[in-house]
Amino acid sequence: MAGKRQDTKSAPRGHTGTTARGHTKDRRIQRLGRVTIYKRGKRYYLYYREAGKSIRQRVEGNLASARLAASHVNTALEEKRPSPLRFQRIAPDRFVQGYLDYCEHVAGHSFRTVNRYRAALERFQEFAEGKGISSIDQVAEGTVEGFVKWLRQRKRTRNGAAVGKKEPYSVAGIKFILSTCRTAMNWARKRGHLSPYGENPFSSFRLEVVRDRKTPQSRQMLSKEQATAFFEACDEWQQPIFLTLALYGLRVGELTHLLIEDVDLDEEVIRVRSKPELLWHVKTSRERVLPICPEVRPLLEDRARDRKAGFVFLNRRFAEGRETPAKTFKTGQGLRTYLQALIEKTQAEESGGEKERRCQVRAFLRSMGQVPEKRIRQEFMNWPFAGFQGTAGRGREQGR
Repeated sequence: MAGKRQDTKSAPRGHTGTTARGHTKDRRIQRLGRVTIYKRGKRYYLYYREAGKSIRQRVEGNLASARLAASHVNTALEEKRPSPLRFQRIAPDRFVQGYLDYCEHVAGHSFRTVNRYRAALERFQEFAEGKGISSIDQVAEGTVEGFVKWLRQRKRTRNGAAVGKKEPYSVAGIKFILSTCRTAMNWARKRGHLSPYGENPFSSFRLEVVRDRKTPQSRQMLSKEQATAFFEACDEWQQPIFLTLALYGLRVGELTHLLIEDVDLDEEVIRVRSKPELLWHVKTSRERVLPICPEVRPLLEDRARDRKAGFVFLNRRFAEGRETPAKTFKTGQGLRTYLQALIEKTQAEESGGEKERRCQVRAFLRSMGQVPEKRIRQEFMNWPFAGFQGTAGRGREQGR
């Protein structure tokens, strides 16, 4: 007979089976008040009527999860409240833009942090569009596994640069993308874009299963002899920078944004703090006060000399006197006032977006002698630390 259904016993384990026409079969499991639980294939669904409409809602998890969800829905219907399973679906592109707006304008994350999140979520958006995912509630743990496989097949330039050699994603990069998606999915759930009873697929996926095919290389700190040889091989411009970084454990960005007014030689402290007028913020958003070590004090005095404002550590050509700062300020307040006026001018221009504003501020800071963070990393990486043999002057011989 055309409508005859196959016996469930002949179906795969945990599956409800199929009809004679090959369609997946629905099987009624239980009724809790005004809500009926059905099983279709290996998944559970809730059927109920709300506001004169029939609702069919899938529930993630096992039968216990379905019963718990049915109980909550039935209670809401009895109390004439909206069903907690009703949520507003959102497309991947709107999901990504919404979370980034939250990070930038509500949470107040730094520009670089938002850019890192944007790069990670744009990969998810690209994957979702390619797979025809129209709403983020369609993402399951199996989808995440497919996403990881997709990422392993992609190549990107280092740090998202516009040009450069393209290489496959590292394991750390893949894990960062997955953790960013996990946090963004939690944000979407709290705003009613996901089922409150469904599990976050990026949370259920275990990050530790993502491993590198290559044998991981062990990382070793420099020995006392290697560190001594390194600092002895540094030139007059390199040594103060690397010594300060090593003694205080500063981030490179914290050192390159250190102003003369942040160094108080009378109180013998260094203040590491955010500088909104430079469009830069400390990663932790917390001010730190560091004592000036006896080894560092003469270096700081020599860096500042007779200058009253500006950066403590200047780029090589400025430090060696081959180039002078574009402007001279008598106080740190004068520098901040000038930068604030520059930012307001850019904002007033119709074409002055966030990127344009940052480009203009960065160009001015470079003309004031600020050391690019990339330059410090390049100077450091020019030295062969693996199996260090004390080859002094290698960085200088490479034509900086």
